[in-house]
Amino acid sequence: MTVVRRVMVGVAGFILAAAAVPAVARAQGVEAHLQPEARVDLLAGAITAVHAGVGVNIPVGYYARVGLVGAAGARLSGDAGASARVDAIARFLFDPFFEKRWGLSAGGGVSVRYDEGAGWRPFLAVVVDLEPPGRGPVIPAVQVGVGGGVRVGIALRKRDGRRR
Repeated sequence: MTVVRRVMVGVAGFILAAAAVPAVARAQGVEAHLQPEARVDLLAGAITAVHAGVGVNIPVGYYARVGLVGAAGARLSGDAGASARVDAIARFLFDPFFEKRWGLSAGGGVSVRYDEGAGWRPFLAVVVDLEPPGRGPVIPAVQVGVGGGVRVGIALRKRDGRRR
C-alpha cells in the first residue's frame, strides 16, 4: 500500500471517528451545533501556497472542537500551479464560554496536501488559534502553526450562542 493510500485511509478513519463526535458530545450534555467556517491560509515551506477554504467545527464536549476543512488555491513558489488540502484538526479551547476577552485554543491533527507536480502528501499539523474580542454573528480567528511548512491563516466562524 502506497504512502498516499495509507494517509487517505487514515484521514477517512479520522473523518469517520469525527462523525461519532456529536454522540460523544450529547453523552456529556453538550448540544453538538456544527460551526461553519471560512478561511484563507498561507502555507510557507518547500512549496509555498495560498488557500481559501471552508469547513465545519464539531463540538466534542465543552472544551474541544474537531475541525474538518477543505481548501484550494495556487502555488506561489516555483512553477505556478494548483494546490489543495484537506485538514482534520482537533483543538482544545481554553475559554469556551467567553469569560475572557481573547480566546485561545491549541490543537493538532492531519493534513493531506496536493501540489501540482508534487502530488498528494501527508503532514501532521499543530496549530494555535487566537480569537480577538468582538460581538456579532461571526467570530474571527488568527491561526498559526506548522504542517507542511509554516501556516498562517485567518478564519471566520459562526458564533454559537454563548460558546466559542
